[in-house]
Amino acid sequence: MLSLCMIVKNEEKTLARCLESVNDIVDEMIIVDTGSTDSTVAVARSYGAKVLFYKWDDSFSAARNYSLKHATGDWILIMDADDELEQSDKPKLLELMTNKNVDVYLLQTLNYVGNKPGLDVVCNLNVRLIRNCRGYRFEGEIHEQITNENPDFSKGRIRSERVKFHHHGYLHQNVIEKNKRSRNIRILQKVLEDNPDDAFTLFNVGNEFTALDNHIKALEYYGRAYSNFHPDTGYGPRLFFRMALSMNALGLYEEELKIINEGLEYYPDFTDLEYLKASLFHHQDKFTLAIRAYKKCLSMGEPPLYQSFILGAGNFRAHHALSEIYFELGDYNASYNHCVEAIRMNPDFTLPLNRIAQVLDKKGVKMDVIKSKLENFFEAIPDRTPFITLERVFSGLKRHDIALEYLLRAEKTDRDSADILYRKGMCLLYLKEFDRAVECFDSVKPGEFYEMARFRIALCEALKGNMYKASQLLEKTNEYKDDDTRTVYKTFVEILEGKKCEPINSNREESGRFVNIIFDLLSIVLTAGPPETFEKSLQLLNLIENDEVLLRLAKLYYSNGYYSLAYQEFMRSIKMFGKIDREGIKMLNKIFILPRRIMVSEVKDNGANNNSTSCG
Repeated sequence: MLSLCMIVKNEEKTLARCLESVNDIVDEMIIVDTGSTDSTVAVARSYGAKVLFYKWDDSFSAARNYSLKHATGDWILIMDADDELEQSDKPKLLELMTNKNVDVYLLQTLNYVGNKPGLDVVCNLNVRLIRNCRGYRFEGEIHEQITNENPDFSKGRIRSERVKFHHHGYLHQNVIEKNKRSRNIRILQKVLEDNPDDAFTLFNVGNEFTALDNHIKALEYYGRAYSNFHPDTGYGPRLFFRMALSMNALGLYEEELKIINEGLEYYPDFTDLEYLKASLFHHQDKFTLAIRAYKKCLSMGEPPLYQSFILGAGNFRAHHALSEIYFELGDYNASYNHCVEAIRMNPDFTLPLNRIAQVLDKKGVKMDVIKSKLENFFEAIPDRTPFITLERVFSGLKRHDIALEYLLRAEKTDRDSADILYRKGMCLLYLKEFDRAVECFDSVKPGEFYEMARFRIALCEALKGNMYKASQLLEKTNEYKDDDTRTVYKTFVEILEGKKCEPINSNREESGRFVNIIFDLLSIVLTAGPPETFEKSLQLLNLIENDEVLLRLAKLYYSNGYYSLAYQEFMRSIKMFGKIDREGIKMLNKIFILPRRIMVSEVKDNGANNNSTSCG
């Protein structure tokens, strides 16, 4: 008999997904609610759960142990509301319970980070399966650990296995909604008041600051935890891994390499650390060392579960990284082969398709052949997935006509989809078919893409020369949340009308938030607008205080093949602001070795005049 034990609070949005994932394998559900004010309890009861109430006391362990006390099954399954069991792993999970020599299983958690589930994953091991009535309990107010009341219990009865749980709790929006980080830091700081040298708590405080992108504070706490480090501690590999990441974020590359090498001495099978070393060399353009380290990752293979944090470090990710290096070195055959290997090892990892398309394009392969080769990577999938993926690939090649073909095929399997309509509108906008683009944008229903679709309609009208209509459409966006996009678009229309414009923002720090919006607009106008419109639109850069704009403009020109203009803007960025970065240096180096005929024959210059923006 298997009992599911959970603690919850205000989980109405995620609880059903969690319970649905295990509903057919658990015999009872024990749900401990710590103060929900939404419909969480009703959702739990709709699945037949036994709901208990516990007054929150800032201790996850206490609440967790309260749930264990009420479980009647032979085994207990531990989950959070934002967890989801991998459906294909159900048989393996049930089989684990037949092993008489194991009491506790640590199983794999795939923590999705960023904006949506995908391959941006951090892996952890968590206690998931416990044999009941054997004295096991949790300790620690947060990031609780398993212990046993019997001092003679054997750690040999604890085992890790590759059964996967998907965890959605650290997706960006979920973290914002629940304010998890500040809550966790408050609880952990309270623990440190009583035990300031507790290494595990110090490590966990560091993790919370890492999640807040405060790497200085994170490294401070990691350092304090490291001073009490012992290689046998369960979190030891994670400590080295996290310290290396924080050092990298702070540009402390020598220190990062030192801590990676030290970690590899303690944990020689730690593929993920070797991958971080390879990535560091790659970032520093030490290609020979990077290639050697990535190939070592492949020879090491996947690490032990308790050292596994980067999904695919020992296989598909290392192949993909090698493909990137070889592409940069101009070895297109090697790049292609590593892309193919990456996809073979993980068919869901489709990012290498972009590089494959670029390799084939550079080798002069006809577009019909490129399309055929890319389509062969997909099995007969009856949904929209292959078409959406290929649309992105060909949009990256700026072949919006082919991208549109794939969207039309995707539309047959998912009609009236907001994202497909929006993507169709963008392809048509780039193809200068403004009326058809407006028709697509206008069909987008309220939701994720709605507001941006309305801004794009105004842009289409402006590019058609209908300034009055564009202005009227933008007036109707006043109730939208996105004030910054509205401000930029209104200013753009005013510039085209010949009006004198006020600065968008004169504060250097605040102006930064407008930069991406402006360059998104400029990249569209550069492709879809007439030359004089793009030239006028460059005035947007004079209306914000930001010393990155010339560098960004140079990169925009470069990515669109305007190498002479790119060179001029790189030089101006260096002269006026002292701004150049690693990517910019690489672009400049490539410009220097371009044949002179390419530099002279930029007939598609689009009329852009680098003197149209003073930025000074």
